[in-house]
Amino acid sequence: MKNVEKYPHILENWLKHYISSMNDTGNLIPGDNTGEAPFGVKIIFDGYAENDNGEPIKERLNFAIFIHKDSLTKEFKEHEFTPWALKHRREEECCVSYWFDKSDKSFHPVNYIEEENDDCTKLDRNFVIDLICAIDERDKKSLLK
Repeated sequence: MKNVEKYPHILENWLKHYISSMNDTGNLIPGDNTGEAPFGVKIIFDGYAENDNGEPIKERLNFAIFIHKDSLTKEFKEHEFTPWALKHRREEECCVSYWFDKSDKSFHPVNYIEEENDDCTKLDRNFVIDLICAIDERDKKSLLK
């Protein structure tokens, strides 16, 4: 299987572990990062879906996964913040968003790294995809030790 076919499965596995380890009391606040992410990677809760009245749908959660260019070997470099959001560093990292539906435990990607018109990163897209696969291989090897 090519890396471009593997990486979505890897990201979903990271999210499954993150969600199972996070402190979800049903009232998450965007930016919550209480779950466990792979070394060098940052995952945050990014908000609930909303109904037509703007009320949260707490069965549908959005998550952002940040992969920094140095994520394979270094701790995640924390973001700077504005008063309302974190500053995404497209020159240094990639951000992939997923919806998670609690009712059927399904994941739905919002964006795809390999799509050139997607604004998720300014890094080389093949580099990011290969990096995700390398992080996964690193973590699989450490489990065997």
